[in-house]
Amino acid sequence: MKKTVFSFLATSVLVAIWAAPSSIGFVRSAGDFRVDGSLVRGNSTIFDGDVVETAASRSVVQLSGGQLTLAPESRAKIYHDRTVLEKGTGMLRDAAAQLFQADSLQIAPAAKDSVVQVDVKSASRVSVYAFAGSAQVRNSSGLLLASLDPGMALDFDNPPQASGSTAVTLTGMVSEPNGNYFITDSTTNTVAQIEGKDLAKLVGKRATVQGSLIPGETPAAGASEVVSVATAHIVGAGAGAAVATGLSVGAKVAIIGGITVAGTVGGLAAAGTFGSSSASPQ
Repeated sequence: MKKTVFSFLATSVLVAIWAAPSSIGFVRSAGDFRVDGSLVRGNSTIFDGDVVETAASRSVVQLSGGQLTLAPESRAKIYHDRTVLEKGTGMLRDAAAQLFQADSLQIAPAAKDSVVQVDVKSASRVSVYAFAGSAQVRNSSGLLLASLDPGMALDFDNPPQASGSTAVTLTGMVSEPNGNYFITDSTTNTVAQIEGKDLAKLVGKRATVQGSLIPGETPAAGASEVVSVATAHIVGAGAGAAVATGLSVGAKVAIIGGITVAGTVGGLAAAGTFGSSSASPQ
């Protein structure tokens, strides 16, 4: 009987250990913060899906896949492979296996040494800044919205009424390799294959095209999507009137799938969100 009880207890302990969630990292701060609503001072272990909220001090979350720094007055839900930034500002470094989710956007560092900052300005406006390395920004469907080189900063505005939209407005140089037409957008650094009438006159020129995404069509190599062009205008010197969108010539704005993308002036670094590139809490 004693052996049976001991065996049962030993098995129960093993089951409890096996069922217990394993930590994915730890968070530390010079001040108070909250983990799943509980007030913490100093440091705490983090488990998959924990919500971390900062107060007056920033907090550093050390993960196996990189390091996340949350600015004061920020909130994020943290998983082993992604961080859902719900409020405020976060910075990912050395985290090629991690990505940010903010609003409907997915922001992925493109290299292990990338340093990417994301700022949730409102329920539908997100800013992304690539301090070091590069980063890619996609929508919830995986469509590439922007490719950020080091030093690039972009604002993304996705009004609720634009969800599901296929509207596209791009401005950049048009090329024609191998009989296909492409436009490289100067704001988002992305390449789209374009289809429509009278595109040959745009080749080698800077143009603004408006149209819609063609769902399900596979683009030619080097492009991220295929766009059916409704209107196209050459812009720049000698182009005459402003383009049909009403934007001034050279304005750094693109629209992809209803999401407006605009270049930010000076980038987020100028705002002094983190003070320096160091991720130590202060």
